[in-house]
Amino acid sequence: MYGMGIKDIIQEFFRFKSGLFGLFLLFIIVGMAVGAPIISSEEAGYRWYDIEYWTELDLPKGVPPQWVGLLTGVSYSPTERDVIYPEKNQFGFYQFNITYDFNYDVPPTNIIIRVYGNVSKRYLMTVDLIRPDGLVIERLVDKQTNNPEYRLSVKADDGARSRILSFAKEFESEVNINKVFGGGLEKVVNIIRIMFSQTGEGMMLEKTPVLKGKYTFQFTIYTTSPQDTINEIIFIVNGASYGVFGTDVLGRDIFVGIVWGARVALILGLVVAIVSVLIGVVYGTVSAYVGGWTDEILQRIQEFVISIPLLPLLLILAYTFQPTIWNLIILLIVFSWPGPVKTIRSMALQIREQLYITAAKAIGASTSRIVLRYILPQILPYTFALVAFSVPGAILTEAGVSFLLGAQGTLEITWGRILSDAERYSAVLTGMWWWVIPPGIMIAISGLAFVFIGTALDRVLNPRLLR
Repeated sequence: MYGMGIKDIIQEFFRFKSGLFGLFLLFIIVGMAVGAPIISSEEAGYRWYDIEYWTELDLPKGVPPQWVGLLTGVSYSPTERDVIYPEKNQFGFYQFNITYDFNYDVPPTNIIIRVYGNVSKRYLMTVDLIRPDGLVIERLVDKQTNNPEYRLSVKADDGARSRILSFAKEFESEVNINKVFGGGLEKVVNIIRIMFSQTGEGMMLEKTPVLKGKYTFQFTIYTTSPQDTINEIIFIVNGASYGVFGTDVLGRDIFVGIVWGARVALILGLVVAIVSVLIGVVYGTVSAYVGGWTDEILQRIQEFVISIPLLPLLLILAYTFQPTIWNLIILLIVFSWPGPVKTIRSMALQIREQLYITAAKAIGASTSRIVLRYILPQILPYTFALVAFSVPGAILTEAGVSFLLGAQGTLEITWGRILSDAERYSAVLTGMWWWVIPPGIMIAISGLAFVFIGTALDRVLNPRLLR
């Protein structure tokens, strides 16, 4: 083992399929971490916790990934965005239509309208909806405002809710009407589902089929001042699916969190593992070589530190200090270095009895020279495996701390924090599996990658496992 060079180690490592598979998994994680600004929005990564930023993006909230339809055979409506630059007609107001072609099994989750203009006085905007069956929901939108940048969410607008429910009443049974309005359910009825449903009994309770076809939104905008202009209308249909990993209830793209969380996991795992293992190697080597009372004292210190319950203490310290990933890295290093000490000490004790160490003592070599030149170089190859085995523990510990601290956790995006948010908003109970499974799988993949690599290195470098 100790006579193997780097080239020999690499050649022997590539003989093990587990090591190659671990490298493949690690390549995926490294690719995500390095390519995060390319494959994902850099601004979104840095503003993950800025709810106002995600509100401005107008992404659908709490919807599954787009590929879900391929597995279930159900077509989910995608998110669509239409930009209109209206012009005043001969009567001095704006009038135009926007057509939405709906041919999916699952209807959209919301309709958002954004108005941008140069206005000094109040203007009126109305929108009528002509359905494929020829029926009209009049005054779906009926708003007056003097805001030059106005945003309207149909799902959240009380006026739109009232008019859609009034439309549905015409076709609903008395029993269901009493159930909705008598039971106080009118505030939670899915009005967007009603908009895209066939008429009939049960349409308020999502029991009627969806109505496919072309939906026409007729816009009319009146400005009270001739100088006022409406420059741009953005019409957004929030689909029933979005992106690679879907969105959470706050409208955040989970893919962004997974990609940028890979950076944090990789940096934290490697830094904690490398630094703590190196400290443990030097500590164990010095303890073994010096021996005597020094060895006894050093070993009692190591045993005391390793006996401290790590997770509760980390939670207290991480909550007390400003919760940044670097503070957590320092805390993990402080309490992780004792792990490899016993193993390293036993190896150093064997090396200390070798003839070349005795010869070095005989010619007057100093303790530091013997440790640095003759003992540590024999142990360092084995530390590669120790580092690989230590990375999963650091990543899992961080995930546990971030999960338990929740909103008081680290300021950076971490997979544990994503899981904590999912738990806080009851993602499992509401069926939003796409909020829970991706970060959980990434934690498992990162752990498996280093375990496979560490196992292969251990079989290469550990003489007891050599064949």
